[in-house]
Amino acid sequence: MIIIGVLIIGLYKYLNEKENSVKTINLNDYKTSFSNRQLEKLDGITSASVVPKKLIQNYKAHGFTKSQKKKALFIIGDPRDNSITFDMGTTAIKWFEENNMEVEVRDLYKMNWSPVLQLDEFYYQKDGIGSPTDDVKKEQDLITQADYIIFVYPNWHDTPISIIKGYQERVFARNFAYKSTPNGLEGLLKGKGLFTIMNCGYLGQGRGYVGDGKGQSKDMWNKYMTAYQILDEDQAAWWGMDNYGRFVNDIYPKNNSNTYESDLNNLRNDLINYLNKTFK
Repeated sequence: MIIIGVLIIGLYKYLNEKENSVKTINLNDYKTSFSNRQLEKLDGITSASVVPKKLIQNYKAHGFTKSQKKKALFIIGDPRDNSITFDMGTTAIKWFEENNMEVEVRDLYKMNWSPVLQLDEFYYQKDGIGSPTDDVKKEQDLITQADYIIFVYPNWHDTPISIIKGYQERVFARNFAYKSTPNGLEGLLKGKGLFTIMNCGYLGQGRGYVGDGKGQSKDMWNKYMTAYQILDEDQAAWWGMDNYGRFVNDIYPKNNSNTYESDLNNLRNDLINYLNKTFK
């Protein structure tokens, strides 16, 4: 009888735990099994962009403080920190800090972030029932502090890559990012700006957004950019944010090119000019 009583008490406590007792349930390990030598060999033959070691920008954001400065939260989804995508992110991070704003970086692969929405958190995300897991709550706290939310990722299959999409699905939950009203959904992240930096290929060649085609097919470029514009406007409206659009690069330095360094600097300068136009 004593054992049965203990079990009943334990079950009662389990079923009546406080909502804030939800812990992180998504744990991953994205460490590579390749050696540094193997990675160097693969970087020498890959079709993916690779920034040479001597040209990598070794710059780290200083993070958020309690100051009254505007704040930009960078959410980066790229498994390689020597990619053109990552370099574009670093260029933008430097620009924001050099323009008297604070920057916090969430490098999702380095964080071992899980994009998978578990059943245990489904009803919180979908219906606002219960409370977020610890890892989601931490991201929501940073988003609350931020004036700008900036996603940085490569274009794979013409959509946000899975780790970014999973971040959005798990973090931007009902009653945090939006709520239901008699007139439909209402965004709750008012006064914040949404911006995306994306590296891609095969979109007609261009650099910027709608109307910024520079290559062989401006019509193709504008077709893709118009689709992204619709996505950006819809997502920003859903969360109650201001849409700042995106900077898309489809003209990137070719690996082992004799003009790689100058091509990379041109890309960095184009991004800086775009940020000056967009955020000043």
